[in-house]
Amino acid sequence: MTISVEYSLEVQAKAEKLWDILTDVDSWPSWQGTPFVKLSTPGSIMEGSTFVAKLGGLKWNLAVTKAERPRKIVWVARRLGLKGVHEWEFKEEGGETRVTTRENMTGWMLFLIYPIAKKGLSNTDEKWLANLKTRAENS
Repeated sequence: MTISVEYSLEVQAKAEKLWDILTDVDSWPSWQGTPFVKLSTPGSIMEGSTFVAKLGGLKWNLAVTKAERPRKIVWVARRLGLKGVHEWEFKEEGGETRVTTRENMTGWMLFLIYPIAKKGLSNTDEKWLANLKTRAENS
């Protein structure tokens, strides 16, 4: 069983700015709504970085598996019975950037929580994307 969500929108900001905001996970609580984030090593996340964050009401262990500044970042999130792969893609054209977020969640736990997880994942990712747009366009 898999849950997949994808959202895109246009942001009036350069891809580098969006990248810098998203990869500064220490700042997430101030704009993304994440109440808890702890990096294994200080600084912006990059390929190989690991961190713990409370996302969608659940605590996750995350590992960055791909980081191609400023085009794409992918991380894998794990917790008991669940695995999520979250990809962010930035395509800049003329000072405006199309941001796409894709997330797939798998795991045996989905059999028990599918309707709640589907709605929660959709709401969380859509809100995250909107908050990233607001942060980039107003800072």
